[in-house]
Amino acid sequence: MPVTPLQRGRRRALIGLGVVLATVSAFGIYRAASGDAGSPPVNVTFVLGGGSEVRKAVGGSPQGTGLAIQGSFRGLAAAPDGTVYLFTQENQGMVMWKRAASGSTTRIPLTGVDNQTAEQTAVASDGSVYLATGDSLWKTRPDGKTTKLVDTKCDNPQPFVDSSINEFCTGQVVGVTITANGTVYFGDQTILGQHASYVHRLRGDMVELVAGRPPQDNESLLRTNPAVKNGIDPPAGTKAKDVLVPDIWNSGWLASSASGIYWRTGPGIVRINADDTLTPLVGARDPDSISELKGPFDSIGNALDVEIRKGTISSSRGDLATLPDRFEVYYTDAHETHSPPFSSEYRWAGDKTATQKEFIDHLLGGKVTYRVSGGNIAPVIAGVRAIAASGDSLYIAAESESEGGTTGVLQVELPEKS
Repeated sequence: MPVTPLQRGRRRALIGLGVVLATVSAFGIYRAASGDAGSPPVNVTFVLGGGSEVRKAVGGSPQGTGLAIQGSFRGLAAAPDGTVYLFTQENQGMVMWKRAASGSTTRIPLTGVDNQTAEQTAVASDGSVYLATGDSLWKTRPDGKTTKLVDTKCDNPQPFVDSSINEFCTGQVVGVTITANGTVYFGDQTILGQHASYVHRLRGDMVELVAGRPPQDNESLLRTNPAVKNGIDPPAGTKAKDVLVPDIWNSGWLASSASGIYWRTGPGIVRINADDTLTPLVGARDPDSISELKGPFDSIGNALDVEIRKGTISSSRGDLATLPDRFEVYYTDAHETHSPPFSSEYRWAGDKTATQKEFIDHLLGGKVTYRVSGGNIAPVIAGVRAIAASGDSLYIAAESESEGGTTGVLQVELPEKS
């Protein structure tokens, strides 16, 4: 839905209370930032899509930003080498767009899967892409052949028990990440009966439990239960397998870094350490202490005080990503969606072609992205469909009504490392 115009003096945009971006001036979306008051706008650069040519990315021109990528968004991934993957749904089926760091672009039709939307993705060293789609965990080879790895169709899911991958069954798979050593971790949930969220890893043909436990009979699912609270804001030494994460719609997303695995646990984010203990990153301690929304990358408070607001069944879910070269964690708030016109600070600035301006002018509603850095929380950009990270680069996917419905990938210009 459109951004709600409010006066800055009346605006108090707590993450725990939802985010409203104010249209506070009459600046046009593409007016130069040099004369603006307050924070400068967010600069973005198209890396895939936003062009005018359709379906010609098979060993010839145009490439990358010359393309108009028609179809609905189905997933975004980025590899450590800077290769970006965009998944879309066309009339004939799902497609994977692969854009190398050199700009070379390939369109690869997928086989074995159709009409799935990835909640999260991860790229392996061999170029395979893992898709957590709720329905299952899928693996897409570089040639587009896709196979289902995890079963979610069984009468009695028991994801809290280690088992072979052929015997393992859970309710849904919503998160996936791959560590530097190639280990695949996925976030999954039981959605009927015993509501709970878990983290598992693949070891050969075995599935091993890493974090989370099922609720006991008649156990409270409220935050007054220490097992639930410790899954959001765990004290030092809390074991990952001892916490109960019952907020299944808003949990399960993962991201990896050298320091551990980050896990979205409903209103918070925790890090799973090498010794299987938890450390809080976003802790929902004191949401009222978070200040009003400022400009992009301007801190609005301590990340441990932030409470991530719930998404809804009808909304797209959130995202989680790390920038290993910057020691930063990024996530999106899926409670509300925002479309142009944005306020002067939050408009998507930078040099654009006419078709790229048309794309941005007609963005479909997207989420707000936040950065956690040095213990502080800051808004970054609005109108985002999904995020992915590689090295020190943050990529966003967006959908537009331009050209009858197109999808694009852009890189966000980040501040210099502190």
